[in-house]
Amino acid sequence: MHTSPILPTRILYVLSALAWWLILWPNPVTVFMAGCTACLTLPIFRRLRGVARRLRRKAMPVAKRRLQREIHAPRLLRPLVSRWRRNIAGMHFSCINAMPLTVFLFFLLGCLVAPVALFLALVAPQVGAGFAKLHAIWANNFELPPEWTEFLNKRFAEFQSMPIVDKIVSEGRMMLNKLADYFSNFSTETVTSIINNGFNVLGGTMSVLWTFFLYLVLTVIFVIYASRIRIVAARIFHIRASMLRRFVHAIHSALKGIFMGVIFVAAIQGFLCGIGFAIVGFGQFAFWGLLATLVAPIPVVGTALVWLPLTIQLWFSGQTVEAVFLAIWGAGFVSMIDSVLRPLFLKQGIKASYIVLILVILCGISTFGTVGLILGPVLLAFALQAVEEGGRGYRQRFLPQDMEADGGLVAEGASCDMPAQGARRGAAGGEAK
Repeated sequence: MHTSPILPTRILYVLSALAWWLILWPNPVTVFMAGCTACLTLPIFRRLRGVARRLRRKAMPVAKRRLQREIHAPRLLRPLVSRWRRNIAGMHFSCINAMPLTVFLFFLLGCLVAPVALFLALVAPQVGAGFAKLHAIWANNFELPPEWTEFLNKRFAEFQSMPIVDKIVSEGRMMLNKLADYFSNFSTETVTSIINNGFNVLGGTMSVLWTFFLYLVLTVIFVIYASRIRIVAARIFHIRASMLRRFVHAIHSALKGIFMGVIFVAAIQGFLCGIGFAIVGFGQFAFWGLLATLVAPIPVVGTALVWLPLTIQLWFSGQTVEAVFLAIWGAGFVSMIDSVLRPLFLKQGIKASYIVLILVILCGISTFGTVGLILGPVLLAFALQAVEEGGRGYRQRFLPQDMEADGGLVAEGASCDMPAQGARRGAAGGEAK
């Protein structure tokens, strides 16, 4: 009985993937984000490897000439000098070989550490006062008259009853409460509070450090072994490398569009909101700008969840000019960025209409939480590419047969028509005679 050698090989590949899945399954979000980061930064790493390859090609003749140069030293010291030259050349090539990974690590750490440093430098000193201001505004109902407060509370309760809005609001409140508790504990100056909360803070810090370390290591592993991972995936699913390459390109384009259209645009909107808050005189402008950045990816409403209540609070507190300026700033500049740049970037990354993209983002947030902001569009890009690949495979497999069948019917019909056409031509010739 003959057995195909492909089946045992595929089983071994599947067992290897299963082993990795068992190792990494407690951290699905970290693995997914590391894969997304690796997919985005893989072209940068490949360019760095190309630079290292060119440097190595240029350094090779120089190293050969140095090694072949005559050694002007006593005969007893010549082996040591020769070994020293080989070691220097080896160190030079080792530095060139390590350059891509080293530069890539510094680039990745810079991209991750820079926002954290900016947060600690600008936002962290304003968090305590910002939360106090937020609680004061919330307690005073944004300085609204009682009848307005009652009307808005009813409308907000109806709006919050929607499942997706309830989930977003609950996650946002949970995150804000955690931040408030952490910074209130962090800013406490008594030794008793430090002793009581030290172990909790240490445990949370260790968890964050472990997640960050795992994310960084997995990103580097995915980038270095991207070609092998692609080969193994093609052999497991028994598909062509060209098809898998097109899937990877589609996901990379989707991630690039998400990064530019969601994260980058949200950062720009938060920065512009912070400038507007500073102009109208809010003391905690960096804190309010951070809140605007966090809510900016929410479709339709976005940063209006931050600047609109503050505008109302300024209006009813008597600061009419500041309220009008903030309303124009938010509805004009900030919303224009959202209306122009976000659809442009998203449609460049994913070939779908903007309404479909908004629906996918909302469904992703509703189903997967915050990570659905990225996972939803990625799944949409995967589905669109799968449909395209299915259509390509269908055309390659069935359309040639259909064309052959249609061609056979046409040829048969033409052969049947040939005698009739000859008879008609003969009759026409006889009448002419």
